[in-house]
Amino acid sequence: MTIRSLTKLSFAVLILAGLGLAACSSKKPNLPSCPRVGILGDAQKATQYRPGPGRDLTDVTFQTELLDYNGECRFEEKPASVTVHFILQVAATRGPAAAAGEAQVPYFVAVVDRDRKVLARQAFTAHVPFKEGRRRVVVGEELEQTIPLDGRSTSDIEVLVGLEVSHEQLEKNRQERGF
Repeated sequence: MTIRSLTKLSFAVLILAGLGLAACSSKKPNLPSCPRVGILGDAQKATQYRPGPGRDLTDVTFQTELLDYNGECRFEEKPASVTVHFILQVAATRGPAAAAGEAQVPYFVAVVDRDRKVLARQAFTAHVPFKEGRRRVVVGEELEQTIPLDGRSTSDIEVLVGLEVSHEQLEKNRQERGF
C-alpha cells in the first residue's frame, strides 16, 4: 500500500473540490462503495507551545486543526484495489509566541480494517505559510491512497487521518471532548 502527498492547494481550490467521499459513486453497476474516511477526534486539534515549562496563552506558537476533507475513489479490477484521492483541509492559527513564518503540522494517514488493525500508516508534514498580517491560514493537502482489497470489501476498511499529537495534547483533546 502506498500513500503519497501530491501538492498543496489554496483554500479557493478546496471550495471547488467537489462532493465528499460520502457521495462517492460510479455510474457502473455493481461497483463497491468508497471506503469510509474519517478524521480522528482525539487527533483533530493540537496546540504547540514554545520550548520551556510555560503553557499559557502567551506561550502558544501555533494552534493546528484538521478541518475537513473532500474526495473520490476509483476501482481497479486486476489486481483488485481501490484508490482514494482526497484533499485534506489543514488550518493553523499563529500564536503570540510564534517566531517562524510557517507552521509545520505533522499528521498521519492510516488504513485500518474492521477490527481497527492498522494495515498501513504513513506520516506527513503540512507546511502552512503565513503572509504578513495573517493570523489564520488554511491549506489543502492532496493525498492519494491505493489500497489492495485482498478479498476484502471496501466496507471492511477505513482511512483515518489525524495530527501527530503528544500524550499531553491527546489528554487535552480528550478533556475538551468530554472524555
